Amino acid sequence: MQLNYFPIEFEFEKYQLNAEPYSHERLGELRALHNNTHSFFRNGDLIYISNKDDNTGTAIGSLAERSIFGNSQITASLIKHLFFRTFKERFQQHTPVDFYPFRFFSGQQRDDIIFDFLPDNLKNRIGYKKLIEVQLRLTEIENKKQFGFLINIKRNWIFDKTCAELHSENYNLIGSEVLHAETLPGLTNILAPNEDFIGEILSISGTKAKINTNEGEKEYDLGELFIRKTKRSIGNYLAFAISQEKSDEILRLIENKRSDIYDTKKLYNEINSIAKALFNENGNPLLFQNKDGFCFTVKSNPLTVYNSIEIKPPTFIFDPAATKTTNTFPDNGLNNFGPYDSNIFDIKSPNVLCVCNKTIRGNFTQFLSNLRDGLPQSRYFQKGLQKKYDLHRVSFNIKEIQSNTLEQYLKAITEDDDSKPHLAIIEIPENFKQYSDQTNPYYQIKAKLLALEIPIQFITTRIINNYNEYILNSIALQIYAKLGGTPWVLPTQRSVDRELVIGIGHSWLRKNQYTGSESNRVVGITTFLSSDGQYLLGDKVKDVSYENYFDELLKSLKQSIHRLSSEQGWNDDETVRLIFHIFKPIKNTEFDVITQLIKDISQYRIKFAFVTIGNIHPVTLFDINQPGIGSYGSTVKKGEYIPVRGSNVFLDSETCIVQMLGASELKTSKHGMSKPIQIKILTPQGNYNNTEINDMLFYDLTYITQQIFSFTYLSWRSFLPGEEPATMKYSNLISRLLGKMRNVQGWDPDTLKYGLKRKKWFL
Repeated sequence: MQLNYFPIEFEFEKYQLNAEPYSHERLGELRALHNNTHSFFRNGDLIYISNKDDNTGTAIGSLAERSIFGNSQITASLIKHLFFRTFKERFQQHTPVDFYPFRFFSGQQRDDIIFDFLPDNLKNRIGYKKLIEVQLRLTEIENKKQFGFLINIKRNWIFDKTCAELHSENYNLIGSEVLHAETLPGLTNILAPNEDFIGEILSISGTKAKINTNEGEKEYDLGELFIRKTKRSIGNYLAFAISQEKSDEILRLIENKRSDIYDTKKLYNEINSIAKALFNENGNPLLFQNKDGFCFTVKSNPLTVYNSIEIKPPTFIFDPAATKTTNTFPDNGLNNFGPYDSNIFDIKSPNVLCVCNKTIRGNFTQFLSNLRDGLPQSRYFQKGLQKKYDLHRVSFNIKEIQSNTLEQYLKAITEDDDSKPHLAIIEIPENFKQYSDQTNPYYQIKAKLLALEIPIQFITTRIINNYNEYILNSIALQIYAKLGGTPWVLPTQRSVDRELVIGIGHSWLRKNQYTGSESNRVVGITTFLSSDGQYLLGDKVKDVSYENYFDELLKSLKQSIHRLSSEQGWNDDETVRLIFHIFKPIKNTEFDVITQLIKDISQYRIKFAFVTIGNIHPVTLFDINQPGIGSYGSTVKKGEYIPVRGSNVFLDSETCIVQMLGASELKTSKHGMSKPIQIKILTPQGNYNNTEINDMLFYDLTYITQQIFSFTYLSWRSFLPGEEPATMKYSNLISRLLGKMRNVQGWDPDTLKYGLKRKKWFL
């Protein structure tokens, strides 16, 4: 395997550079006087100075000795500045977009997808171009420390016509979302102007525009404003400038090119070509150097890596004694053994409320029959929901509606019946997707049923008319989980420690995306799973101001752990391991919370780990020996150059990347590049000082990586493994749904703290 990572080589371990005491005024003075020839950056209490081009021999500051890896932050800053200045010398026609991550647009015409489809007056003014991104990283792969550059390729819109130009063309700018461009002092033609998304244009008077911003109405010069570079904004302008038909054609072209743009083999070859252009000169390694003797070269071939650990797919268990197991697919185990909790599941005869439009009752009742009783000739769904999940009887209470209006649905739901249903199956039309969140009957129906503590399974009319065994199989799995069932579990890691795996999700409540938007309210989500993957409970932290988030999260965790410790019979002085999965931490807030939590539940010996899991990172894995595999119904191979699922590399003692979707898991050849996820054990950052935490931290990256991989088989939305573990999947699903339902009148999310707490209502 290979990474999109190009190692840096040094011929020394220590180096010298000048430095002098830091002050804000002195740093500004030095940059004003010597910015053309020197780079200046702060680290701690010193200003460090890199002389790139001054031959006069004038010394600034006094000499200091540092080491490559012993002073890695200073080394990293030197590398970034030297790379930037060397790039500007060699490629003077390029103006980088950002200093770090270092980004610049390709200047080649062939890298602008829409160039040939634009009239001459718009070529190079509007484009959809290749954006090249270079990031520096310090790694410790296979116990070898090294710096290297990660190269990535994206595609972004360019649009350099100011609002002044658009206004002179009589383009209607009222209501347009706009960016304010500002060139930073001393950086003209060195860096692209800094752009802030400030708001919408309310009115125009002469050369000035009045903008609705988060700080009230403000006036800006039209020459400093640009329309926001989105598909919608640029599409609207193209429709004005060259016709709606041409605009639609260009947008379709981009969409149709996506699979080609993100073809893995093509990306690999493009990245390698860029590396040779950046790091070689006349076929030889380019020497990046300054006048002080600091220098390095960069390999133009990507780093070859091997699996750091052997990750194994889990065994699936279908009874508490762990005698009924399968090592292949969980669906096989369900067909052979039934669900894990069959003997203790207490809703053996679920009563299901079913609502459909009267015009589709025939197909709807046939669908329900096949869902309950199965398809006799099918391979995967012969038994149906009732027999496959060892239920005694599934009763359907069918209600017709005259039209697909909210009033009709709510009337059907609230009509008096003898007993409250255990679940609702609601047929909805496909066009509900076109409604806004505030007016969408989907969310209003969901809010009503959840308020009644009834989980819901929505089915679109299209699926009712075109279902198959695979769809029925997945729906039955979701229904059993929503009823509170546990289809299967995983083996527990043998340990004398008790363990909980906790997903923590949070989202900011923002008024809008404009610069300066207040984001002072936080909603938190926690999901608790046992080490064998059983969903124990989910909890919603109240929507609170940021300053109160600490207390609310602590309160939620304490209540949940108290409940679970009582149910599971924890003994005083037992060691309890808490592994927290977080999408994105809030500074060091979570560390503060856990420190306080441990103090408050001092009867147990707590060990814990904070782990972030996500695919927003710059690392990509390639397997040039993967020729791709055949795709069902297509002659085109899929997954070429994509490593197999479970391929992994430890980048250092705290960071691992794991390929979650290999060639076999991709749906079609159009899926494109499949990025690995990054697993990172967090440690307190910055000047955080809490000595109490050190002995409590759990650092076993191998254990955590295998566990996260196993938990990707637990989503219960389908039988296929996912890209993220159930802890994060569940938290994200809950956060997304709560965000969508926030504006539904009468909805109270605290409803979920009671009857639905232990059910997977969000699947």
